[in-house]
Amino acid sequence: MDNRPLRWYHLIAYGVGDFYGGGSFLIISLLFMFFLTDIVGLPPALAGLVMLPGKIWDAISDPLMGYLSDRTKSRFGRRRIYFLAGMLPVALTFIMLWVAVRFDNIYLSFLYYVTAFILFRTAFTMVMVPYSALNAEMTCDYKSRMRLSGARMMCSQFSSLVSAVVPKLIIDTYFAHNKAEGFLVMSVIFGIFYMIPWIIVFHGTWEMESCESAPSLTISGFFSELFSMRHNRSFRLHMGMYIASYMAMDVLMALFIYYLTYYIGNEKLFATCVGAMLLAQVSMLPVYVYISNKKGKGFAYIVGLCIWGVGLILTAFFNKETSPYLIIAVSGLMGIGLSAGTMVPWAILPSVTDVDEMITGKKRAGSYAGAMTFIRKIVNALTIFFIGIMLDIIGYQKPVIEIIDGISRSINQPQAETTLFWLRILFFSLPLLLIVLGIIIARKFNITPETHAVLIAEIERLKSGGKKSEVDSRTRAVCEELTGQSYERLMNT
Repeated sequence: MDNRPLRWYHLIAYGVGDFYGGGSFLIISLLFMFFLTDIVGLPPALAGLVMLPGKIWDAISDPLMGYLSDRTKSRFGRRRIYFLAGMLPVALTFIMLWVAVRFDNIYLSFLYYVTAFILFRTAFTMVMVPYSALNAEMTCDYKSRMRLSGARMMCSQFSSLVSAVVPKLIIDTYFAHNKAEGFLVMSVIFGIFYMIPWIIVFHGTWEMESCESAPSLTISGFFSELFSMRHNRSFRLHMGMYIASYMAMDVLMALFIYYLTYYIGNEKLFATCVGAMLLAQVSMLPVYVYISNKKGKGFAYIVGLCIWGVGLILTAFFNKETSPYLIIAVSGLMGIGLSAGTMVPWAILPSVTDVDEMITGKKRAGSYAGAMTFIRKIVNALTIFFIGIMLDIIGYQKPVIEIIDGISRSINQPQAETTLFWLRILFFSLPLLLIVLGIIIARKFNITPETHAVLIAEIERLKSGGKKSEVDSRTRAVCEELTGQSYERLMNT
């Protein structure tokens, strides 16, 4: 099974797992803050705080899930068994987020959403950590892994496109006079949409036999593995790139609906702009896969972020008189850049675990996937919390919610000129600063098709009994550059 060929249907079966990862996070980034402030009626600062308590649990659950999946023993493998176990929780916990719970005491409502969000994060961790580790265990080939990552991102972006456009259309078209009910119906539809693909992933993927050995579970081993990742230079750079691009995306998406509704004054543009952005993302994925395989993933990342940055700079000149067609076109331009910003960090993960194997001699894809999933979630939560605080600081006035005959209606309040000014500044400047940071970090990232081939060849040579004293200078330099460690210290465990 180690040499099993990748067919097109295997790529699809693997890719559809990120219907949930890409779609659910985007709906939350786009609409959850808006739902809490404009539908439930929580103050922006309190709404932004909803996600943070879950981080205490995430700090334990994500790395622990990776550690557990590395050591799980079952006849279905150590990763795929969790896809079956997590299916139902995936749907139910997503639905819980979108129930409009309004207690007289707003802190009780706040407590409900904190609890619902913790449960959602737990279900997400249960399936997405093993799923993220699976790429590294279906094949060891750089280009095959890139094809798997490309298929994953294609499915993720398709789900993102559907998840960005359809929810608001459902709510605005069929539930314009009762948006609370609209959000609930939307959540049921998408909860099922995110649940079903896990059956396909389970039946259409595999784990290489060489990856199925399960080390013993120990508390000391868990903490030792968790803290040892900091020694991996490629992983540190990878995390910098990941945090920069995904935080920029979260800021952009969280503020987009406020920006269009209040600064541009055209809320109906939201679905079209996000649709254009995500359609551009999907269409550019094959291009970035090609660039990654030819020039390296770091290079593809830099190209994408530069394009994204240009789009953000253009939005600085928009106002209420700007043509809607120009706003849609620039949204598409940003989507071209976003494509690399979202795909490349996940495509890098399998290569980073190979660097770790050069350091430790172990296959720890699960532990790295757990760390990456945890970082993704904490970045998302901190960003939403920060946006909530900033909206309060700039004087955002949340809508007045009226309930007549059991039907809730949100009435938008006029915003002060200073509030609109700072909303515009936040919308384009914060993501732009993060993009610049990501480009600076990416320039130091040196895993390319050539250096990866050198790394894999050296791992195989050493595991076959080769002596370190026989290493050539080129291989020594590549291994030290990618790991950040002296060659003599590598694979000593």
